[in-house]
Amino acid sequence: MRLIIRFSKEERVKYISHLDLMRTLQRALRRAKIPVAFSQGFNPQPRLAFASALAVGMTSEGEYMDILLEQDLEPEEFCNRMNEVLPLGIRMLEGIKVSREIPSLMSLVERADYLIKFPEFTADFFSNDKIEKFLAQDEIVVQIKRKKGLRNVNIRNMIHHMEWTADEAGRVLLKARVSAGSKANLKPNILAQSFLDWAGLSMGENEPLGLHRLNMYIPKGNRWVTPMEIE
Repeated sequence: MRLIIRFSKEERVKYISHLDLMRTLQRALRRAKIPVAFSQGFNPQPRLAFASALAVGMTSEGEYMDILLEQDLEPEEFCNRMNEVLPLGIRMLEGIKVSREIPSLMSLVERADYLIKFPEFTADFFSNDKIEKFLAQDEIVVQIKRKKGLRNVNIRNMIHHMEWTADEAGRVLLKARVSAGSKANLKPNILAQSFLDWAGLSMGENEPLGLHRLNMYIPKGNRWVTPMEIE
């Protein structure tokens, strides 16, 4: 059977790499005695994949694991057994059973929501007028580092929504929905830097941007759904 599981990566573990996260989850699967299926061949590996790798230094409440099991197991029991053995900072939140015929999450995810915290700016910086003017540009060109060097990329079509919001403590944050996945991918720090450059502002070195992924989205007809709504 196949499960899709949503999990979180919190502040205390935001600096572990994606590879270390994979190893941590694989160890937890063994300790929790989850009947995970393995690939065939000389070096069998757990049939485990992720929707999209999270960059080092980011937190998230919308990470997704796609896993194949050898035996039937309810998603709630999977989450409970994993949470008993996982380290603090990584938590399984919910899950669903899905058909093995559905394509991989990595190939389906096309957008993601992020919260971006600008720690050095006061409330007077935050206005919808600034967002409207920023998004009114026909092109928003940034330099992105590739294997062959720096490349100019127009990111305007990868920005789908921006708005100011606030967290539980009342701190003002930028919420953005951008392209994410194998077809097109805009990192939230690149969006944030392009916005600051356009506004003629710069970040100091005292505190970095706060970057948090809220969720990921898949196109379904004329709407966008999370992987929890894939069926």
